[in-house]
Amino acid sequence: MGKICPLMGPKMSAFCMVMSVWGVIFLGLLGVFFYIQAVTLFPDLHFEGEGKVPTSVIEAKYNEKATQCWIAAGLYAVTLIAVFWQNKYNTTQIF
Repeated sequence: MGKICPLMGPKMSAFCMVMSVWGVIFLGLLGVFFYIQAVTLFPDLHFEGEGKVPTSVIEAKYNEKATQCWIAAGLYAVTLIAVFWQNKYNTTQIF
């Protein structure tokens, strides 16, 4: 069975690898900060209407945002694996 042709060149795969690593680190940390309910991230929680918001709703929003960040970090990890495969393919010689 033959090898699959490269989807991107060596420069593009290296760039995507760096961006994927940064995305995993950044979104993983952001998810941790949402999980521990960092006060500085409160403006990023969006609530419907105005007025007093119950504490349980605020905690649910923090947990929801943390989960969303961790899912996005996981998707970046999948992209990192695909790009690593492409980078590995670009460095091997084919005769």
